[in-house]
Formats: sequence, C-alpha cells, structure tokens
Amino acid sequence: MMSRKLPLWLRFFALVGLVIFATGAGLLAYRYYARPVTLTVAVGSIDGEAAKAMSAMASELIPRQRRPDAVQHCSGHPQE
Repeated sequence: MMSRKLPLWLRFFALVGLVIFATGAGLLAYRYYARPVTLTVAVGSIDGEAAKAMSAMASELIPRQRRPDAVQHCSGHPQE
C-alpha cells in the first residue's frame, strides 16, 4: 500500500491549527485552575469568639501575598 503525503501548505496549516488549539485549551485550563474561590460561613455566638475563630482560620486559607487587606471581620473593618 502506498502512502500519500499531504501537500506542504496543508501540513503547515494543520500544524498551526493544532498549536492554536493547544494554546487555547491551555489558557482555558489555567483560567479554570486559577479562578478565585469564595467560602461563606455563618457563625454566631454571644461573646463573638466564633467570629474571631473563623477569621483566624480564614487568614490561614488565603495566599500570603494577599493577606494584609483580604480578611475582613463581619463588621466590614480590615483585620489588624
């Protein structure tokens, strides 16, 4: 059986299309992986200790480079 080669221009465009498809799939996968995630937890106690505990846990969950202004108390004031 004799194999037929595709014309050079068709192989070139097929390769370019494959590279564009792979790049698009990679960017889509990166956006999906890097998307922000929000976790909402309702806490309440008479003395406010539950809110302080949840705030402490939240500060451990966020990345270090976002820490200074990312965690907020229930009242909306930045954590000190």
